[in-house]
Amino acid sequence: MENYPLLESIRLEDGRFALLSLHENRMQRSLHQLLGISLSVNLADWLQQFEVPQKGLFKCRILYGQKLKPPEFIPYIKKPITSLQLVDGEHIEYSLKYSNRNEIEKLYASKNFCNDILIVKNGCVTDTSYCNIAFKQNEVWFTPDRPLLHGVQRTYLLQQGIIQPAPIRQDELGEFSHFKLFNAMIRWEEAPLLDIQNINSK
Repeated sequence: MENYPLLESIRLEDGRFALLSLHENRMQRSLHQLLGISLSVNLADWLQQFEVPQKGLFKCRILYGQKLKPPEFIPYIKKPITSLQLVDGEHIEYSLKYSNRNEIEKLYASKNFCNDILIVKNGCVTDTSYCNIAFKQNEVWFTPDRPLLHGVQRTYLLQQGIIQPAPIRQDELGEFSHFKLFNAMIRWEEAPLLDIQNINSK
């Protein structure tokens, strides 16, 4: 992992990459922030040199750093998430999509009977282990304004005005009725509508 400290996961469906420009933008920012360098290729052109599956849903997984590792195309099967365990993640830093996820995996181990965790920092909720989150209040959807990771799907939904950023404290969760989980592989319209009672604080 040392040669490839960063990771990007891109949705590939029936031969088409989703939100590719947003992924490239994030890769550029991450490389500049972590290593002080620029991405040396156009991502769309670079991907076309590989044998890209033309049918089905895949996760295109790219490890990168000074160089880009050839992509893996992994058949994607969505894991059903119906409940979240609130966990304290004050020590977690994941502002870049690092390939090393050890600290998050340690927190994930404390999910108890729930399917996943919801990480809390400074009294505010952030993300689950793999997803950004949004909460419904009346007909408006709010997403934490300080997520662990600024996901590309989150960026897209903010650009479209589907969700709005706001500080969301752990003790304010009862003010919302539902939540949705989303990431590069899970589009907004595919994300199940889950009751806020499915978040466990004990």
